Amino acid sequence: MKSEKKIFYQAVFLSLLSFMFLVQGTEAQDFRIRGRLHMDVFYGINDADAFSSGFNNRRARLGGGGTVADKWDGRIEVDFADGGVSPNDFRLRRSFENGGRLWIGQFKVPQGLNELTSSNEMSFIERSTPTNVIADARRMGIAYELFGSTVGFKSMVFGRALGQRGQLVDDMPLGIAFRGVFAPELGGGTLHAGASVVYENLMDNNTVRFRDRPEARDSKGGSLRLIDATVSEASSTLKAGFELLYINGPWSIEGEYLQVTVNRDNGDNGLNGVNGNNGDNPTFSGFHIQTGYVLTGESRPYSKGSVGTISPSGEKGAWELLVRYSYMDLNDAGFTGGEQSNITVGLNHYITSRLRFMFNLVIVDVDYLEDLSPVLGVLRAQYNF
Repeated sequence: MKSEKKIFYQAVFLSLLSFMFLVQGTEAQDFRIRGRLHMDVFYGINDADAFSSGFNNRRARLGGGGTVADKWDGRIEVDFADGGVSPNDFRLRRSFENGGRLWIGQFKVPQGLNELTSSNEMSFIERSTPTNVIADARRMGIAYELFGSTVGFKSMVFGRALGQRGQLVDDMPLGIAFRGVFAPELGGGTLHAGASVVYENLMDNNTVRFRDRPEARDSKGGSLRLIDATVSEASSTLKAGFELLYINGPWSIEGEYLQVTVNRDNGDNGLNGVNGNNGDNPTFSGFHIQTGYVLTGESRPYSKGSVGTISPSGEKGAWELLVRYSYMDLNDAGFTGGEQSNITVGLNHYITSRLRFMFNLVIVDVDYLEDLSPVLGVLRAQYNF
């Protein structure tokens, strides 16, 4: 089985490279190789015996993207990190005269500013726990977006993720998502306010699981989750999100709230032997708030509902200092998946907009099967092209 997987991974890699080189020479097409490498060093500072200190290849992506035809562009991207091979963006996109764009393929479900910010452009090494637990990542589907100078939206109809087929029972889940944003100029800066809602019919897949590691991954890739809730006899989920961001020169502040309600058929199944009340619909929620200041004076760019990365203005690069607090509650309706809060202090050094070094100190407080308060440190070197 291992040899078959190895042959499959090699075939995917070679096919991807062949495709990119072939399309570069095709008339009316302009594809370019793209990729990213995120390399971490993890160290458990205190109360961290359950974690493994050492190196972690967090992301190693390779792909291609660019013009396919007039008004059409495309992207293919695969991750070759330590955990194996996984598909990321596999999509086509069509632009219209009114500024709207049609998306087809696999891409991110439109919910959550933190989730929709690229891993190349995030301020912290990992996304917040509520984002990891609640917001969907990439799914296959079709979407339409339209953003003006201050108002915009994106809607999507989606199904399963690529590579998920063998994990599903009979009919795949089917969902619909909508995110709207309002981003006026205010007090010399930019204010962003957004809201989103995602409904998903689980069809024949009636068990959903919500869990997360602390906001750091150890040398084993972060296999240890400190909060964990499984809900069975589930028929659908309803997710809602609210997001605020304000950027004024080198200073920015961001906050986000997410919640998910699981609609259940009559059942009496819970988490790890802890039963939920018969027929009750649990609601799990969490939030994060963060602030950052660029010590060298640069400003984080913002455009059409998303945040970009810092571009240093001088040869010595840019320095950014950050702090974030996040909280996630997986206890409701008789389900006891635990509570987790994290305080993360970050320091970033941007050599260029595509090369940077990051440090995060994560102070964790968990109330679950046992109380834990680990203190974790992560260093990252990352670049993209």
